[in-house]
Amino acid sequence: MDILVKALSLVAIIAVGFWIKRLGWVRASDFELFAKIVLRITLPCALITSFNQHQIPLPLLGLAGLGLAVNLVLQVTALTMERRRGRQAQAFAVINLPSFNMGAFATPYLAGFMGPAAVVQASIFDIGNALGAAGIGYAWGTGLADESRRTTVGRFLRAMFSSVVFDVYIALLLLNLAHVRLPDAVITFTSTVGAANTFLAMLMIGVGLEVGLDGDRFRQAGRYLGVRYLVCALCAAAVWFLPVPREYRVLVAMVLFAPVASMTPGFTAQIRGDVQLSTLMNSVSILVGMVMLPVVLLVLG
Repeated sequence: MDILVKALSLVAIIAVGFWIKRLGWVRASDFELFAKIVLRITLPCALITSFNQHQIPLPLLGLAGLGLAVNLVLQVTALTMERRRGRQAQAFAVINLPSFNMGAFATPYLAGFMGPAAVVQASIFDIGNALGAAGIGYAWGTGLADESRRTTVGRFLRAMFSSVVFDVYIALLLLNLAHVRLPDAVITFTSTVGAANTFLAMLMIGVGLEVGLDGDRFRQAGRYLGVRYLVCALCAAAVWFLPVPREYRVLVAMVLFAPVASMTPGFTAQIRGDVQLSTLMNSVSILVGMVMLPVVLLVLG
């Protein structure tokens, strides 16, 4: 019941963001401001606080590899499915089809159902998830969106390292592996700022959400999410046959049905993509995740 309440609270915050826009307190154009605050301030602070609390066991880094691999599979799928619709469509799909909302959604679920150890395991999976989505996916999408320039290795790397979230993940991973802990004064600051991340990220989605969208956008959202969940189901089936402990296989199978990461609408805004479609997909994926995560656990045990 506590997990359901937490999940419903995320939906409620999205509703708050939607209604304050309807009341005129904020405008749809304010979405980009929210995105900058989330992607450059609150999310990095939340990551710093989380990483400082856990030491990554080296044997579990394979979970990070799985997180990265699944994102790459979804990115290639996105590129392939939109090959006839042009680079802009490919850029949108590469950013919005992959990624998983771990910190604000999947991790609380896993902690409630599987205990504290699952939090560490989910955090390690999230490393690969972030490297794939905030690093490779962001750089790939940015390169595709700029049709006037040819993508080169140098430009790809510059775009990847221009993602603040990606840079923070790399720095934190290196510090963690070197067993370096940040001073308490720094963590006091980052924990205070990072505590606002979930609220602001969900509020941002609500501000960008439009329920009066045309039927074409709903069809596009259904098409993208249908492909996403089909690929994720196939990946979950493949992971089940890996020679790893059962608890890891159950955890990964659950995570693969987590919502699209809350940072994707912000990335979509940065490439001048369809923010309304991105926020619609994000909102629908939260509702799907609320149902599917406990169902997957019930089925797999």
